[in-house]
Amino acid sequence: MHSRMPVNPSDPASTEGLLLVDKPTGPTSHDIVAAIRKILGGVKTGHTGTLDPLASGLLVILVGKATKLAPFVMGDPKVYTGTLILGLTTDTLDIKGNVVAKAVCRTEGDQAADALASLKGKMEQIPPIYSAVKIRGKPSYKYARSGEEVERLPRSVRIYDCEMTGFRKQGEAAEVDFMISCSPGFYVREYASRIGEMLGCGGTLAKLRRLASGPFRVERALTIEELQRSSSQVSPPLDALEGLAKVTVREEWLVAARNGVPLQEAMVEKPVEAGFVAVMEPGGKLLGVHEVVRAHPFCSKPRRML
Repeated sequence: MHSRMPVNPSDPASTEGLLLVDKPTGPTSHDIVAAIRKILGGVKTGHTGTLDPLASGLLVILVGKATKLAPFVMGDPKVYTGTLILGLTTDTLDIKGNVVAKAVCRTEGDQAADALASLKGKMEQIPPIYSAVKIRGKPSYKYARSGEEVERLPRSVRIYDCEMTGFRKQGEAAEVDFMISCSPGFYVREYASRIGEMLGCGGTLAKLRRLASGPFRVERALTIEELQRSSSQVSPPLDALEGLAKVTVREEWLVAARNGVPLQEAMVEKPVEAGFVAVMEPGGKLLGVHEVVRAHPFCSKPRRML
């Protein structure tokens, strides 16, 4: 990752790029984006994957023209740690919701661990009714709050790995700590509820923290308070494309590349085989994202230019 650039709101180049933010429990992802926009003097800001108010941890933030790169930012896998409560069911599937059922949890630790491990692989998941998924242009939670029933279509998601990291009996309930690696779009709240149903006592999510999103780790993130104090905040736009292959345009073809022409093999330093690629100037500045449409001989077409 490149060094962060000192932020000068009067210089657009200093407010274009990547921010990794450690979101606290409480505010929405939208609240965090609004706070960052204010810190940076009103520059366009967006995130690449929301976190519920209950959740803390990594938010990948794009700033300025780098917001155009959002479709190409790698976010797979997502890694979380969390705690679910067995013996409790709520309407939102997390601890912030209204309790709809309680049951005696007779599950032991080895049974909980087996249940967590059993759901690895591809699965269908229906987004919770209290979620931000858009239905007919409106977030699902708005229908839920008004009592209106709407169809939520299942989506295909994947669990790469999940393990229990702690188990505690709490009276008639039990707390289960876990770590999960999953695909983007996965609802951990629904997963917690599903585990509770499998074990016959219901379950709800009590805590959640995102540790990673693709190549980005929360250890590299700053809190809002640190962002307010720091004079070096925004990483260059190229850092947002970490994990993508990179090609460098030869100096004599730089003007053509800046104008968004397709790139041929003779125009770049080292061709790559396939997929989306970050296209750079010889000095390392990002020009944009191309898609390789032919590997031999190399040819790529622009998909997003900065």
